[in-house]
Amino acid sequence: MSIDKSQQRDELLKTVRDALRRAERYYARTRRWDTLLLVISIICGALATVLAGGTVIGGNRALEAVGGWRILCSIVALLSASGTVAGALHKSFQITTHLSSAEQCVAQLRALDAAIAASDLPTDNALETFQRISEEHAACLA
Repeated sequence: MSIDKSQQRDELLKTVRDALRRAERYYARTRRWDTLLLVISIICGALATVLAGGTVIGGNRALEAVGGWRILCSIVALLSASGTVAGALHKSFQITTHLSSAEQCVAQLRALDAAIAASDLPTDNALETFQRISEEHAACLA
């Protein structure tokens, strides 16, 4: 029993839309991590600088307000370490690269979805395009 062209197109459209939903979820998750790690890195670095610099400018009164030099150094060290770790994680996990790939994947799947839905693309060509997108952006569709 053979499947007619309309049924093939409908199945392919369903597959593409499922993949698009997975890619959009992956993009949203990756975007959150990108933003979170960058914000942590920036804020921790800035706070460490302000605390250290502020006590230098404010002198003993500022140092006493913080609780002494040991507490100040501990806070500055913790903030600096947190900012450094967040920046290193962002870089080592290549979040920017993954985010860019996810954006491309979502855009390509949306275009394919529109082309299939409008019946502008033969099913064989659409399937080839979907396979190429799936291979290029496998991490987004896992």
